Order: sequence, then C-alpha cells, then structure tokens
Amino acid sequence: MAGPDFEPPSPAQLQGLSVSALIDRRALQRPSAIALSARAAAGHRERLSYAQLARWQRRVGEGLTRWGVARGDRVAVYLDNDAGREAVLTALGCWAIGAVVVPLSTRGSDEQLAQALALVRPRLVVGLAASAPRLAAASGVPLALLDGPEPAWPATLDGSAPGLAEAAGPPVSPTEPACLLFTSGTTAQAKAVVHTHRSLLHAGLAMGAAVGLVAGDLYQGAFPFFTSSCLNLGCMSSWVHGAGFVMEHHLDSAQRLALADAEGTTVYHGVPSVIQLMLAEAERGAEGLWRVRRLAYGGAAMPAPLIGRAAVRWPWMEQVHVWGMTESGPAGAYLPPHWLPAKAGLMGQAMPHCELRVVDGAGRPVGPGTPGELLFRGPSLAAGYFEDPQATALAFRDGWLHTGDLVVADGDGLLRFIDRVKDVINRGGLKVSSAAVEAALMRFPGIADVAVVAVPDERLGEEVAACVVPARGHTLDTQALGEWCRAHLARHEVPRRWAVMPALPRNPMGKVLKRELRQALAGEGG
Repeated sequence: MAGPDFEPPSPAQLQGLSVSALIDRRALQRPSAIALSARAAAGHRERLSYAQLARWQRRVGEGLTRWGVARGDRVAVYLDNDAGREAVLTALGCWAIGAVVVPLSTRGSDEQLAQALALVRPRLVVGLAASAPRLAAASGVPLALLDGPEPAWPATLDGSAPGLAEAAGPPVSPTEPACLLFTSGTTAQAKAVVHTHRSLLHAGLAMGAAVGLVAGDLYQGAFPFFTSSCLNLGCMSSWVHGAGFVMEHHLDSAQRLALADAEGTTVYHGVPSVIQLMLAEAERGAEGLWRVRRLAYGGAAMPAPLIGRAAVRWPWMEQVHVWGMTESGPAGAYLPPHWLPAKAGLMGQAMPHCELRVVDGAGRPVGPGTPGELLFRGPSLAAGYFEDPQATALAFRDGWLHTGDLVVADGDGLLRFIDRVKDVINRGGLKVSSAAVEAALMRFPGIADVAVVAVPDERLGEEVAACVVPARGHTLDTQALGEWCRAHLARHEVPRRWAVMPALPRNPMGKVLKRELRQALAGEGG
C-alpha cells in the first residue's frame, strides 16, 4: 500500500514535474513498491522498485551522454517487449537528460523503418546485435547495441559500471519534448506525434483514473512498446497513480493468465481480441486472474456477448471500456462499469480532466442525436506533429484536436462511434457508415475479416464496395452475401461491389489500410 506521504494524484501535484522528477518523488514516497515488471533481453523477467527506477534513470542517462546524446537530441529505440526492461529504461534515461525517445516499430518493413529514421534523424539508435544489420542498412547514425562490446548503458546497478555520475544539467522542463510516437498511418505515411513531459504525465493521470488505478495496483497490459499504449498508458498511468506496470512480452493466452497470477495483477487491460482468447482459455479450465478486480479494454468495440461471457467467467471483476488516440494522450473517452453491459459498444463519456465536443461541418456544437465530428481538449494533448506544420494546423485548432471520428451522443450524453469521417461513403447523397456495413457482414457465417470502402461511380459519385476474407475451410458466395445485407441493412447500404481476398492489407498495428483497398478496387474499374 501507499506510504503516509502518498496522496491520490491531481493536476496540481503534477505542476512543474518532468517524468524523471515524478519517478524521484515516487522513490521517496514508495521506495520498495514495484514500479515495473518486464522481460529483459537476456530472457528472464525482472521486477524493479521505484527506488531502483530512480537510480536506473540516471545511470542510463549518463550512459547515453557517453554516446554523445545531449539535451533535445532524439534517441531511436528498436526494441520490442521481449526486451521490455531495456526499452523502458532507455526511455527513462533519455528523459533524465532531456533527450527525446523515439520508439520504432519492430513489425514494419525495411522501407518503413528507413522512412521513420529519415524523418526523425536520431543522434543514436539503440537496439540488439541481432537487429544491427537491418538498422545499419536503414540509417547512417551510430548504433548502440545493448548486447554489443560497448553497451549503450551498464547492464546492472552494481559494481559493473564504476564511476558513473548523476546526470547533470538544469532540471528538465515539463514543456520540453519527451517522445515522438508514430501514428498508425492508415491514410498516408505515418506522422510522428510530439508528446511533452507534461502531456505524458497528464495522460497517465486521466487514463489511470479511467481504468481505476490506485497506489499499490499492478497493471498488466498487452501493449507493444512502439505504441502510445505502452509508455503513455501502461507506464505513465501506473507511475502517476503509484502503481506498478506489468509489461507483457510475446505470450499466448495461457501464459498471459499465468503471468497475471505470478505477478499478482489487479487490473488487466487488453484489446477485445486478446481478451476473447484469454476468456476461451479460461472457459476450457485454465486458472488465472483471481486477483484482477478490473478488466479494461479498448482499441475496438467489445461485443456485448463477450462482455457477458467475461462477467460469467470472472464475476468478481468490474469492466471498463476506454477510447483514445495517440494525439490525445491517448486519453479520451471511457465507459465506466455502471454503464456495462447496458451500453456495450459505446465510446462513453469524457475521461477525468478531459473535454469532448461534437461539432457539425461548420464547427458548431451539436446536441444528442445529431452526428458530428468529435473534438478533444485537455492537458494530455500532444504538441503537434514533428516538423509537419501543415498537418499540425489541420488537426490541432484553437486548443482542440479534430479527431476525424464521426460520433453521436445519446440521451445520457454517452458517445457512439459511427465511422471515420473519411470513411463515410456518399452514395448519391445518402451517407453510408462503412463501420455499420462491416458489423453486419461480420455476423455472416464463414467471414473472418471484412473492410468496406467507397469506390468511384459515374452516376452516384461513390458506390459501396466490400472486401471479405473467408474463414478457414469456408467459401464465400457474393450473391448470398448480398442477400444477407439486404436483410440486415438499408437498400443504399448494401454493397454493389465485392472482392474476396485471402487477407486484408494492414499496418504494423493491425489496422486495415483502406487506402490500398480503394486504390486496388478503383484500378479494377466496374
């Protein structure tokens, strides 16, 4: 539990703090409490207390300065969760000396890696020896290999690294850049979102409150290091609220359940697909999650039947749905436990310390029942896009983030996602939600995946096209699919174009690249 000097966090408590200063404060308040549990590159799992984290951030920071990293420099980190300990400690070392950490996706192509490095121009790239050839081919900057002859920073806190001094220099300001996080890149080349120390800490404040973290909790999540879900959600939510972050590495469902029991996890967070697999494992008799009091999910809507199954299998847990974007922190909206399962599928209400607004095409607020674009405002908001003033000016206006999400509020003020504004299909003046058509098609037996897009049409302007992936062992008949849609959708929503394909194109985060589908279908003609 928290010590006598620990109080529940508030915006006032975060005033003037950098991430490093917060860790120092927690080390004084809760020195022996677990701050991080993560897999090390050597293969073992390691727990670090707040006192150890405070020492580590300075040790790593000093190690980075010996590689020539200075305040304001960018350090790219090419590590996945199998080296989660090293990845997080490298980020902490950057923040201790005022450098900017840039997590890189280890799932992307060589071309995407080269583009990312060319955009951010890091002073140093941190990785492992196994990835050195790929990194060297993609970048001309120095490579600091954690398992090389000159490690990026010392391997331990003991006498193996004598003479390391505390990182020197003036305190890091909360308004200084802390990290660059790449967006999913479903519309074009991914952009790098700039988060400051202030926005990181306030993201942790909002999101930790939304999922119900308190001091002493152990918060486990399936969050890839290169996403905002890891540093901003997993780490910051835990550390702001005095909890510990249990960082998952590559695990199957049974291993996730076992890890939660071994670590004493009290709050579990995952995307619905991960939770569905864990639930199936539990329903087959696997033990686990006995100490988890709250189950959080996001990244996609949690189907009501899945919510019900989870409530039956794990009746002692509260459930909460969260929504956010990299640009928003990813703070945003949440659906508290008392609204579930009655309001399953909704985004919910604004998280604590956040503001949400729904506006029409002219920027005027609209009331319940009227669709509009969702706007976000709050101290967790990013500073903009790295070296992209045009995109920044378009998305960040008058203190509000224009999310590009089309939503509608119900009578209780809870938001329902309709579609991405750019994915709404205008068929002869009638608007079609691609998400609604996709949801109807996913109920058809034998469909494994689906994406609905607009294709050009001479008469109507745009026509509805559906790209479907058959489940293993199934063959899809587009005539039968059309009949299904006519029974479940309005006439103007029924797809007129069909494409059966083995898989949908996706980015490294698993999001469908609809622009590629639109281009491919447009190239095929009628």
